[in-house]
Amino acid sequence: MKKPIELRSLRDFGQVINDSFTFFKDNFKPLFTILLIICGFFILIGTVSSIFTYLKMIGVYSGGYHIYNQPGYSVSYIINVIVNLFIIMLTQAFIHLVTLCYISVYLQKNNTTPTLTEVWDYFKYYFLRMLGSGILILVSLSIGFVLCLLPGIYLMPIFYLIIPIIVVENSTFGYAYTKSFRLIKGNWWLVFGVIFIMSLIISMASSFVSIPITVITLGSKFLTLRSFTLPVIIIFSALRNVLMLAYALPTIAVTLCYFSLSEQKDGIGLLNRIDKFGKSDISDPSLPGEQY
Repeated sequence: MKKPIELRSLRDFGQVINDSFTFFKDNFKPLFTILLIICGFFILIGTVSSIFTYLKMIGVYSGGYHIYNQPGYSVSYIINVIVNLFIIMLTQAFIHLVTLCYISVYLQKNNTTPTLTEVWDYFKYYFLRMLGSGILILVSLSIGFVLCLLPGIYLMPIFYLIIPIIVVENSTFGYAYTKSFRLIKGNWWLVFGVIFIMSLIISMASSFVSIPITVITLGSKFLTLRSFTLPVIIIFSALRNVLMLAYALPTIAVTLCYFSLSEQKDGIGLLNRIDKFGKSDISDPSLPGEQY
């Protein structure tokens, strides 16, 4: 039987990336089932919103700029785009929190697969705390990016650690904020590199799905594809929104960064293994064997 990944472990850059994919693969079915059930409503709403947004864009390209002169069209289009972006951000936030709750329960159960009920209970418990923390993080990052861009780039890896700390350690925003700065000291490039690589992978996957819709949108000015356009937009809009579940992968990677940095600074996992030294635990065969 394959041993589960030990979450609290020291890892370098390559190990974080490799273990993220391994955890993602090993937990694919239970994790995605839970993600789809909890976030499915927002994925559906996001799909509908995306369809209307693309149809509006086709109207712009096929009708030319004079279409903006139609009463209420420009306002309707802008509102549609804003609503779509808001739903996408909200869905990503839900996926991020559900994945963190899954990992936290997985850790609490000694590397055992969580149930939907357990993850849902965690999700409800941390939702408001995550929402308030997310707003504070978004405002802080926005201010940082406005201030010559560099402060925002510097703060981004630090702020990425805050929500994982809150969920895994059941902490307050203030505690997580302080600890994230302490953990990142001397490790900024590790966290930034992991975020960059994972974001690049997800962005490339999403861009491939968006290519057919983009081609139809731009080609609508020159070709009449009415019977072909709507089915393609519906199919690929749904596929793009479902693929948003893959944003669980960057969340896993950042959380493994947190575990690694926390182990480096505090040695919690090592202390737990020392405490269990000499103790027989045959009740849970899924636990990895100790090495000393």
